Amino acid sequence: MSSAQLPNLFTITMFPSVQLREMDLLNNLLDIFEQDEKFTPTHWGSNELMRSAYNRNDILNTMSAEDVRISEIYLYRNQSPIEYSGRFNLDLSFRSFFDFDFKKIAVEYWHSFFEISDQCADILKPRYGIAHIFWPSVIPWETEMEKLQRWMNFCSQPAPVNLGVSGPLGLSTRTYFGSDILALIDQEILKNTPVIVSKLKWDGICIDIAEKPWKVSKDDLLQNWTRTMNSFEKNELFAIPKFNQKNRRTISFQANKLWENYIKSNLEV
Repeated sequence: MSSAQLPNLFTITMFPSVQLREMDLLNNLLDIFEQDEKFTPTHWGSNELMRSAYNRNDILNTMSAEDVRISEIYLYRNQSPIEYSGRFNLDLSFRSFFDFDFKKIAVEYWHSFFEISDQCADILKPRYGIAHIFWPSVIPWETEMEKLQRWMNFCSQPAPVNLGVSGPLGLSTRTYFGSDILALIDQEILKNTPVIVSKLKWDGICIDIAEKPWKVSKDDLLQNWTRTMNSFEKNELFAIPKFNQKNRRTISFQANKLWENYIKSNLEV
């Protein structure tokens, strides 16, 4: 497979339900990235402008300092065969965010990417989270399949600014739901949808749109995703896409009925 045919990005994005300022949780999270030297960070920072050589003790000492209070941690790795950048909030709120972009990852480690995502989910217990393989989109789209590929990739870029407004945008290659959002999903849809649903020990679920997704082709992954999104449409949870047919590049999203009612009943955003 040539480099032009390979995915151009792998992402792990989660909205944690725990506070990572707790040292035990933070240590457990850092353990995940240090368990294999090929994933160990090379640098870290407490903001986007700071970047120091990675040292766990420096992170813990900075957090323990009485005269300094940091709100985020940034981790980076710039060595082959795996390169990434990521950040996460230390405090807990509705917009708490964990986001890692793997810009370079050798094919033989694609399965490890999903293992790390699952391990992070076990600690973060995300209300909503994704692990996604970004196959390149054709921009502007010309065919229906190209438009669907663009939509799938848009759905896999959740951000704190749009979760409260629009809700979950859709499914990704692998999607996690915590108990509060899981309660909004029709269980019959889960039973009858052609996906792999796994119950997790922290009362959440994991949805894979294909078995061993790191081995599935771009076209097969998209076909599975399209069938699954069609099955979920009547649940009225995922945001409604608005395709820009003029530039055939961008997609905006509007909250669906179920999410609007959920926000009104439970949260102030």
